Amino acid sequence: MKRKIKILYVSAEISPYASAGGLGEVGKSFPTALLNYEDMEVRRVMPLYKRIDRKLKYLTDFSVPMDNEYDTCVLKTDPECKDIITYFIGNDRYFYRDNIYAYEDDGLRFYFFCRAIIEMLKNIKYKPDIVHTNDWHTGFLPLLLKKEFPSIKTVYTIHNISYHGFIPPSYLEKYVSEEEAGRLGYPQWLNFMKAGIIYSDLLTTVSPGYKGEIVQPEYSYGMSELIAGRAGPMVGILNGIDTESYNPKLDGVLTYPYDMKSLEQKKKNRTLLRLEYGLPDTEIPLIAMVTRLDYTKGIDILIKSISHSDLNTFQLIILGSGNPYYQGILESIAEGYSGIMVFESNYSATLAKKIYAAADIYLMPSLFEPCGLGQLYAMRYGAVPIVNPVGGLKDTVLDIKKYPERACGFYMENWTVEALTIAIKQAVNAYHFADWNKLIVNGMKYNASWNTSVAKYRKYYEKLIMNLMK
Repeated sequence: MKRKIKILYVSAEISPYASAGGLGEVGKSFPTALLNYEDMEVRRVMPLYKRIDRKLKYLTDFSVPMDNEYDTCVLKTDPECKDIITYFIGNDRYFYRDNIYAYEDDGLRFYFFCRAIIEMLKNIKYKPDIVHTNDWHTGFLPLLLKKEFPSIKTVYTIHNISYHGFIPPSYLEKYVSEEEAGRLGYPQWLNFMKAGIIYSDLLTTVSPGYKGEIVQPEYSYGMSELIAGRAGPMVGILNGIDTESYNPKLDGVLTYPYDMKSLEQKKKNRTLLRLEYGLPDTEIPLIAMVTRLDYTKGIDILIKSISHSDLNTFQLIILGSGNPYYQGILESIAEGYSGIMVFESNYSATLAKKIYAAADIYLMPSLFEPCGLGQLYAMRYGAVPIVNPVGGLKDTVLDIKKYPERACGFYMENWTVEALTIAIKQAVNAYHFADWNKLIVNGMKYNASWNTSVAKYRKYYEKLIMNLMK
């Protein structure tokens, strides 16, 4: 009988403890889905941020070498989480702050995170076969593991290749040769993303579409040569979602639960949301967007598109936070279009689900989208997406023109104000025809669970440690 494969899943974000977006959602749902396999033993580790207000259990503490000094790590766990043991890397100097990111010393903060995990493995009994790392924050961990625990295999998943972290070369003097340091960025700052790509045993990204994009120099943010130079290929595996939590029939949030056989209930949820925000309950579509307020999410072209659209034909609700500049503009526009448009900046998962349930059409005009979760949530709740067909959006949303029988959404022709305005008009017009419910049902039928993706990861895990499992 084969023994269990031991996985340590490492992420800067894990929901519900601390999350700034999709990375945190994946940190919650992916490890949980792995537990469906009896031959998997999964544990997680993340930083102990100030915002984590759970009553955590102290395990141990130890010193962590940082350049020529030492910092202390206090290691804790959540005793209330019985399914997956989650370790918390604690150090107030690095993590006791109001936000997760956006500090000048983020590179040092997350290098400490990586370095502390190495020391953690020396101080706990759990010895993983595979350490699964995620995005730039964990990029130096595959390198450090190669030096300190060469028998442990590593997986490095790129969720967004545009974000890189950096540290001074002195922090790795004892670990890399001059040639290795040169590949990481020496004599300038050393790059987390480069380290993850170079030193991981398996390189993955979060959709086949994004895999195809980031091997091209113009989309790789300087990483394409490193990816091409690896011994093994990069693998594109779609992210999934927690289909139990995001279920319009059973989520425990909606006043009127529904499924694809009771879509009349969906409109009742739309009526409730309209009443809550003072929108007239008329038979025109409600368009929604739940997003981070960032240029790459298409906020600029959406703002300009509003003035080009016929606002007598639809209503718009945007739930978003992030860049204060965009927040101010959207608040001003919403005030000018009272009764037509709503902007809400106070995010909650409960409100997001109510918006997905109320929406007829869902907007994701992203400049790029490695996988995207919003369109998966939207389709799960019967909202028809309008997307810029990039990355995972093209992998998951089928366009009405290209796939008339299987379609579940609408593509923008390109990333422009005009293309978004046209796509909105097409979707609004289609809403009034009998085939609209077909688009809804096709989207709700899409299998957004982790089942297929986890099965693929499991096969790759087995390949990595094939000799150990005999």
